[in-house]
Amino acid sequence: FACFYYKRVIKGPPPLPQVNSIGGPRRHGLFECFQDMDTCLYTAFCLPVVAGKNYYAADICGFWPGCIFTFIGMYSPFYCITVCVRTVLAGKIQEKLGHNPDCCWNFMMTLFCFPCEVGRESMEIDSEIGATITCCCNVKLQPRIIAETVQAVDAAVEKTERNCNKYRICGGTGH
Repeated sequence: FACFYYKRVIKGPPPLPQVNSIGGPRRHGLFECFQDMDTCLYTAFCLPVVAGKNYYAADICGFWPGCIFTFIGMYSPFYCITVCVRTVLAGKIQEKLGHNPDCCWNFMMTLFCFPCEVGRESMEIDSEIGATITCCCNVKLQPRIIAETVQAVDAAVEKTERNCNKYRICGGTGH
């Protein structure tokens, strides 16, 4: 599956872009991955692949080293070592996303909530690069600036529609 994911998601078409270090507040909570079914399924059943994608997109390391390291670390007696290394890698990803890394928090989240932390991280990276990754390895890329502009326009249109209907002067009955 990792080879298929690499071919379809990482190398494209179009190839997956990398994070530009724009920064900003965290956009997703720890358990928010449960609300996104695709991210939830990927992190539950294909965690090493998602972690490898995160490391690649954040330009921390390549997809294959990240995927293989996570697989060996998660499913071997070396989990404690994996938690320590993952803590450092999570801090580097947070720096790339413009967040202030907290080593103790990263350690605790990796130790007790590894899949949820990788899922949250994946959602933040995907938001940053404008990617929507769905089952089975389908990628839709829309740059962040375009996505935010579309959301702002939609919100303005919705607000305008509510105001027009609420304060309608003509065309109603009972005047």
